[in-house]
Amino acid sequence: MPVIPAFDPAVFEELIDQLDSRATATDFLDSFAAMLTDRIRVIEDALRAHHHEDAVRALHSLRASAVMVGARQLEASTTRALDLSNPESTAVGPLVRKLQGQADLFRTAIIPFRTPAESPSNASEVRQHA
Repeated sequence: MPVIPAFDPAVFEELIDQLDSRATATDFLDSFAAMLTDRIRVIEDALRAHHHEDAVRALHSLRASAVMVGARQLEASTTRALDLSNPESTAVGPLVRKLQGQADLFRTAIIPFRTPAESPSNASEVRQHA
């Protein structure tokens, strides 16, 4: 079985082309990475509370953004969780730990692609869409 990369730079390059802006794509990448902890917490809370629709919505949202930025491991894990016939039967702890670990690997893998510490002018707009 091939190893799934935490980050696929080719997908990021496609995002740059689609947005016609490296700065905007990088802002989106940074926003996605910054929001991972909260997004994973939403998934965990929904699963623990047995709120199936909220869990599915949060998994779909994370998956869609992961696809856009090339977060391949997160994409694969959320896809597997969504493919279960009954996502509520998902073992919450192992899934959350897996997502957290993959989020950490993703954050490390994107370091060479991140923007400098300066504050981009459209960061708040990009955060709303990540």
